[in-house]
Amino acid sequence: MKKHLLICLLLLLPAGLSAQGLRPFHIRYDFRKDFFVNDSLPSRARSRAVTGIAAGGYAVTMTYLGLNWYAKQPLVPFHFFDDSREWLQYDKVGHALGGYSSARLMIDLYKWSGVEKRKALIRGGVAGFMAMNSIEVFDGFGEGWGFSWSDVAANFTGVSLAVANQWAWNENRVQLKVSWRKSPYAGVDSLQRLFGTNPAEWFLKDYNGQTTWLSFRVHSFLPEGRFKDHYPRWLNLAVGYGGEGMIGGYGRDSWEDIRAREYRQLYLSFDIDLSNIRTRSGFLHSLFSTVSVIRIPMPAIRFDRTGVAFRAYE
Repeated sequence: MKKHLLICLLLLLPAGLSAQGLRPFHIRYDFRKDFFVNDSLPSRARSRAVTGIAAGGYAVTMTYLGLNWYAKQPLVPFHFFDDSREWLQYDKVGHALGGYSSARLMIDLYKWSGVEKRKALIRGGVAGFMAMNSIEVFDGFGEGWGFSWSDVAANFTGVSLAVANQWAWNENRVQLKVSWRKSPYAGVDSLQRLFGTNPAEWFLKDYNGQTTWLSFRVHSFLPEGRFKDHYPRWLNLAVGYGGEGMIGGYGRDSWEDIRAREYRQLYLSFDIDLSNIRTRSGFLHSLFSTVSVIRIPMPAIRFDRTGVAFRAYE
């Protein structure tokens, strides 16, 4: 998940440009007609802008990865690699998050340009899927990795979630998010090679400190009535997945030792849906939508092999 979380954050920088999520696919805000609003009819100018954003973003991201990630790794001939048993499959969650975020971005941009729904979903889904699979091609030349079909499946899962949200509801009712807390392994000298030496590297590399969440937009699922009228639009219900004891050793330690050390963690909590906070400012709405991939820490109930625990910060 290390590089895929970074890619997810890079891709979402312009994601708020067209984010509406509260109204049908191309309907404008009633109170504001400006640059941030989706076009109701195809716009050549906006289509060219989308092409430029997509091509430029792809070129910048792949160049950054090539020069700052893969160029520093030993390279070998292209090969396949089955890593489906490693890291408690948490790295696959990272691929799903990247697929979801990239497809969500492209769908939002196509909506903004006025492309009709079916075409926007197909183009956005395909673009997001291909962008994530480009990383798999890079991995295929890495000595420590390889082209992984399970990673491709995770990419497809994330893309499918983004497409399904818009196909079924014209909004992101089920979202993928990530949160981080400092784990016991961050800052340990013997693990610096794996997890880095500072908070930014720990956030990207230390799976033990990361939790990925499925956040459900409760308000949108509620039946019409007084309870829905009073329920906060921004208060979601979230289910999280994480793990402990993930410090590598694959290919070196026995699977018995690894399984004794690693264990999964599930969480149940509320979540603040920044993208569902209504504001008349197009800029603020875009900002909230952009940063909504990061979950704001809140109290949570944790379930793992040690029992059930209340966490004041997760």
